[in-house]
Amino acid sequence: MSLVLAAVGAAVAALIQSSILPFTAAGGAGLDLVLVLAVVWTMTVGLEGGLVWAFLGGLLIDVLLMRPLGLTAFVLLLAVGAAWLVGRVSPRSSYPIVVVTTAVSAALASVLTVVLIGALRGLPPGVDPVAQAVPSGFLAGLAAAVIAPIPILVQRRWLHDEIDRVDW
Repeated sequence: MSLVLAAVGAAVAALIQSSILPFTAAGGAGLDLVLVLAVVWTMTVGLEGGLVWAFLGGLLIDVLLMRPLGLTAFVLLLAVGAAWLVGRVSPRSSYPIVVVTTAVSAALASVLTVVLIGALRGLPPGVDPVAQAVPSGFLAGLAAAVIAPIPILVQRRWLHDEIDRVDW
């Protein structure tokens, strides 16, 4: 059930990111909603759902925004892998760790996306890959600060119920 929810959520997030969020971008840096949701899901719920978020959402973004197919999925899968490693090292998925990991991975993913697009298609003059890193990371951190409490609380509730139940 959670993988189906991740797949549907990734499709909806990719549609929102490619249709609504480009009009709200300030200073050339926009919110990468699929990345935020994939990293938060990976650190709070599990790796498999985060991989579904990243791969399906990345492919849909590539198709909808006419980017090289697989580029965004590749960058998102790298971000999810990094988030999973941070989640494995940290004792548990606490709120500040999820928010900081999301912000840092969004900043690095923004730079990596611009560099890879430049390598594949060539960058127009005046485009600086590093200039978008800080605003993108900040926006992703804010979004993660709003979104992360929901799966953390749900996960704690489910785990608490599992511990309290008697196994017959």
